[in-house]
Amino acid sequence: MALSLSACGESSQLYPASKEDGVFFSVPKNWKGLSFAALSKFEKKSAENPEESRESLVKWQVAYSTDTKVKVSSVFTLKPPSSPLIFARVRDLTAEETNDFSYNSLRNVIVPVTQLADGAELGVPDFEILSDREVVEKGARGVQTIYRFSIDGEQQTFNQTALMSNDRTTIYILIGRCLSKCYQKNKKAIEEIVSTFTVEGAK
Repeated sequence: MALSLSACGESSQLYPASKEDGVFFSVPKNWKGLSFAALSKFEKKSAENPEESRESLVKWQVAYSTDTKVKVSSVFTLKPPSSPLIFARVRDLTAEETNDFSYNSLRNVIVPVTQLADGAELGVPDFEILSDREVVEKGARGVQTIYRFSIDGEQQTFNQTALMSNDRTTIYILIGRCLSKCYQKNKKAIEEIVSTFTVEGAK
């Protein structure tokens, strides 16, 4: 669900939100959106065993890009996008995750950040953490980590916020990323979107 709010005239922003999960953020209205349905359909088709995959725990997800021809497949690959890409997801934790999840687990939701930071090459010799800070919201807490690394000679930058609900049952993720040169060019826009990420928690 995405709302376009207006006060004096038409708003220049969209407000993607899941009321049920108490999460929302804002994104420029001219960015191309990929819906929960489109993303979920792609994941189910790609999963080897959809019934047992973590994708089945996803409650809400959306993506946005400045690329009007962005494909759903680009959201689910680590290949660096050449245009800014924003991805938001809310999913339930498994029983095991509820017991074991830590801030490091949140850092590692997409990339094994902690292993790479400890010096494990894993084929990524240029990995670098640019920023890492705690984030506390009304309904969740976790970390925002900004990092960069190269794949096949192309470096990309991730701005990743990963939070766990206060009752430790749900994670909320917002990621902004693209080629590092693209990120630098669009840094202000990406950081403005990330700064609006708000988690009030399930109603």
